[in-house]
Amino acid sequence: MDGSEEVRYGGMVKSAVRVIEILEFFEAERRALKVSEIVEGLRMPQSSVSTLMKTLAAQGYVEFDPETRRYRPAPRLAFLGHWALGGPGNIEQVQNLMRALAEQTEESVLLGGQKGLFMQYLSIIESPHNLRFSLRPGLVRPLHGSGIGIMLLTRRSDDDIRRIVRRHRAEFGAEDGWPDEEATLENVRLARAQGYIETFGIASRGAGTICTLLEIPGSGPCLGIAVGGPISRLDTHREELRETLTRTVAEFVRDLAELPVAAGRAERSFPAGHA
Repeated sequence: MDGSEEVRYGGMVKSAVRVIEILEFFEAERRALKVSEIVEGLRMPQSSVSTLMKTLAAQGYVEFDPETRRYRPAPRLAFLGHWALGGPGNIEQVQNLMRALAEQTEESVLLGGQKGLFMQYLSIIESPHNLRFSLRPGLVRPLHGSGIGIMLLTRRSDDDIRRIVRRHRAEFGAEDGWPDEEATLENVRLARAQGYIETFGIASRGAGTICTLLEIPGSGPCLGIAVGGPISRLDTHREELRETLTRTVAEFVRDLAELPVAAGRAERSFPAGHA
């Protein structure tokens, strides 16, 4: 294993990580893919990708078209873990919410959740603009070093937040450029008071986000959702974006809470003009 692979897989089972990266690549591309496209996109050995795709196909998680030589996720994969969002139709509803926000704002829409000391992007809809916030699902940022992460920290105590920042600095270095304890607490307190946070250049130079919480009713998780784009463009209509995001998310959560838990959610639509 070379140095780059040691960094990439550090102590983890390589084949398991590769399977997850392949599935996330399908989510990012949202189309059927050839083995060669996966190899090029993820810089993995062709022999490994071929073997993994054949295994996933044999287990029913992907489908293979022999005419086009392309793989695509199978329906079985779509139902794997849908319960994690607290209801049978919640994944579809959250995706509808993201599409509605993307159409209303014409900016990228980002969904994230906590992964240990980090915030991880779970789903992304990119802006139609040529100059846009371009990220891939699965990418992680420190909880205290991203707008969505700061919103997630609003549900933690100040002592917990201090411990998270200290642990991150101990494990990954104090000179990493991320906010220190006091700056993080200041950001979190502001986010708690406002119900949203605006970050500009904190995670990506020249890019900004406007973020709020997305609390799935019932047994669903607490996530963060944001609109993001170049600072130069966000600055021109920041108040409008903030109002659209917070109002639309609040209405979504209210409406979702009123639906029956076991029925109706999968059939509910959330059109772009809802707000």
